[in-house]
Amino acid sequence: MKLPTLPAASWLLIVAVNMPLATAQETSPVILRNRPAAQRFTSDQVEAAGTGLPTWIGKFSYKGKNYHYTMVGSDPSKGSTTTVPVYIVPLKLTFSDGTVFDASTDMINETISATEAVIESPIFQSAPFTEGTIDVGTTQYIDAFMRANFWDSVSVNTGYHMLVGNPTVLPVQAYTVPKGSGSTMAGPVKPYKRGTLDQNFIDDNITPEIFKAFPQITPGTFTIFLTYNVFPGGAYGYHDVYGGSSSTGLTYAYVSYLEPYVQLIDADISTLAHEVAEWTDDPYISNETPCGILEVGDPLNYAIFEIDLNGMVWHPQDLAFVGYFFQTPIPSVNGWLTFKNTYMTPCANGS
Repeated sequence: MKLPTLPAASWLLIVAVNMPLATAQETSPVILRNRPAAQRFTSDQVEAAGTGLPTWIGKFSYKGKNYHYTMVGSDPSKGSTTTVPVYIVPLKLTFSDGTVFDASTDMINETISATEAVIESPIFQSAPFTEGTIDVGTTQYIDAFMRANFWDSVSVNTGYHMLVGNPTVLPVQAYTVPKGSGSTMAGPVKPYKRGTLDQNFIDDNITPEIFKAFPQITPGTFTIFLTYNVFPGGAYGYHDVYGGSSSTGLTYAYVSYLEPYVQLIDADISTLAHEVAEWTDDPYISNETPCGILEVGDPLNYAIFEIDLNGMVWHPQDLAFVGYFFQTPIPSVNGWLTFKNTYMTPCANGS
């Protein structure tokens, strides 16, 4: 993780293609970048019930059909700032072979934990962002993405920000994973292992118990369940909502922090950026587009770029703007379809 700083520009787009979504081991199971989630609510249900989070509603039409989306924050045209409180739950997982993965203690060959690394990253700390020739601000990455996403409004109403608050780290939560509810495998760097955690174990033993144990987690907050070198639900990560209504549901994400790594898709905050962005743009998994559910990270899983921040190099992934999903006129910076201009044409399923 502690890589040398970049010798020249602070930004370098790295697009990796035709690489398996798994560790570099022939016998490893296939690991999904993002666990597919069923649509939890319709946009009409969310608008009727209201939301626990501060949200706003955007609209566009495509081929005679109207699409509504609910996003975290405030309407960019209003020029106001939203800060959402965040809780991080570090997980300590002990597998049946005795292997322990702990997000609260120092990582392999590092003097920092996965939890500490996340807090120091550009998801929570500010960095300068220039897209093309346009300075979209010195801020958190997801805020920069949202400002660039709606730059037509933000360039005039410059006070708009969608920020995640300085996170509250809850006590580490320790679980013994029974055989059949998870397993370990060889990691990409010998002799270190990685683990996979069964979705049923998460849904039955972790998520509801944590929300019950910590009543300070409310519908107006966002919770990150953080694993170290463990794939939750057989995926790098996912976001979801716990509860039967958008007004009372608790939004959260499970995220794996992988170290050491070989493939760039495994690097530090690539998964975290993916999931926090998708939570921001579809917190209740209700936003439909001509190409299915609004998933701003999925089309760009391999478009990894570098951010040089405070002497460390971080690796978030590129993210899709609303124009990629056929919103017109395109409201984004430079008329781009993604934050780093990876794609020049919209998603494929809207024809």
